[in-house]
Amino acid sequence: MDFDYEELSSKSHRGGHLYQVRVADLHPTQCAVGLDEVHARAESIRNKSKDELMAYLITRPVPVVIGNDNKFCLTDHHHLARAVWEAAKKDNEAGIDEDNARVVVEVLYNWHVLKDYDFWKAMQGNAWVYLFDQAGGGPIQPAKLPRHVKDLRNDPYRGLAWYVRSHFGYSKRPADFAEFQWAQFFRLRLILDNRLLKNEIDGVDILLSEMKEADRNAIVEQAIYLARTPEAAGLPGYSGFVSGT
Repeated sequence: MDFDYEELSSKSHRGGHLYQVRVADLHPTQCAVGLDEVHARAESIRNKSKDELMAYLITRPVPVVIGNDNKFCLTDHHHLARAVWEAAKKDNEAGIDEDNARVVVEVLYNWHVLKDYDFWKAMQGNAWVYLFDQAGGGPIQPAKLPRHVKDLRNDPYRGLAWYVRSHFGYSKRPADFAEFQWAQFFRLRLILDNRLLKNEIDGVDILLSEMKEADRNAIVEQAIYLARTPEAAGLPGYSGFVSGT
């Protein structure tokens, strides 16, 4: 798939220009995604024609920072990049595969002159890296971040946060890692699958999308209730007080 844009390189610069790059060449700046959201988006992408997919991705450029040995560091849209990769692994209308799966990108900064500590210090200062793992633990060392979007682990509470936002439990806000803030809020208050308490499943393997509909709906409804209580008032996109709490 070719967007007819210049290929992203270590010499690319900011300033309103759009580039293209292989998904395989992007480096994550977080450890986890909500695979429930990824799978839903991947299914939608698989059903798009080539022209539809190109239009979809052109209007959703992925922000990157170039630096730390000329790596293309993905600062947002990890779910989109992973969804494109997942869609490319199976039959899809656009005919993309893992070798030619691409996204459109915009360069926030070219910091190729910054190395190691200086680079990560600048990234942390701009809230462009999230040094917490799929269980909310951390901070971790930047060297332990995944090297490829396919290596992003599942955080089921990030998946829950997506479900809650999709059901208007809170509104989307351009805050730093807002969905992960909500994920941490829910993580401290809900057990998503009682098999965890029976030592039958690991948290990383929990997918709400694979639950019985009634069980999933009950969890999402409970989470929406929690999202509207005063306890959540400081979180980005908080939508208000629930009567009766």
